[in-house]
Amino acid sequence: METWRLVDLEYRDDPFMNMSVEEAIPRAVGEGKAPNTVRFWHNSNTIVLGCFQSAALEVNFDACKETGTTVVRRFTGGGAVYHDAGNLNYAISLRKGHPLVPDMDLQLVFQRLSQGAVEGLRGLGVNAEFQPINDIQVEGKKVSGAAGSIRWGTVFHHGCILVASDLSILGRVLNVPQVKLADRHVASVQKRVTTVRDELGKDVTTRNVRDGMVRGIESSYSVRLEEGTLTKTELSTANELYDTKYSKSAWNLEK
Repeated sequence: METWRLVDLEYRDDPFMNMSVEEAIPRAVGEGKAPNTVRFWHNSNTIVLGCFQSAALEVNFDACKETGTTVVRRFTGGGAVYHDAGNLNYAISLRKGHPLVPDMDLQLVFQRLSQGAVEGLRGLGVNAEFQPINDIQVEGKKVSGAAGSIRWGTVFHHGCILVASDLSILGRVLNVPQVKLADRHVASVQKRVTTVRDELGKDVTTRNVRDGMVRGIESSYSVRLEEGTLTKTELSTANELYDTKYSKSAWNLEK
């Protein structure tokens, strides 16, 4: 049975460092300096923009100021998401050519590497299913979205699961185009999403979901997750990315 590294490392009050680590791991995995890795982590009150998005179009900066919400940009594409302490983030970094994702089809990557999360949620009693292109839904409502990339010799997939997030803040700080809402026949962004807590009808922690996902990943991919830490190389890379990229407004807001 293949063993993957399990990393529980976060900088909950520093989303810029969280993003730096998020990039440092796949870089190291692709270079053969780190094993295939699953990471779990949290942010506090943060909008995470896709690499190619316009902050001016996606973000309600007045609402961010009122709610203490930070804005950071990730290196992967896709849409903007809202993170808070009730949101569990996960990332999977696999060396290019791994049997799970032998070809370079990003859509296939989304489907296969979302399966562990789907199985983990089902194990908790949530009727989750993968919905192309890159969502996990429950009865038509989004409970998780994902993004990914194939670069640096790594197949990388990361997502965020709404466990017990404050959807009222989510709806204020993100600008959602009215045409997108009209297409879904709903009046607000809150009605398009759901949380694990709401689906189960009881209190559930991100730790509960994290543990469920560990079981789902191990079962779905026939692997064993072994707790580990970042290498010195990864920490050095993360610090360099923090100083030169993720802490800079030129990257986060002006790109």
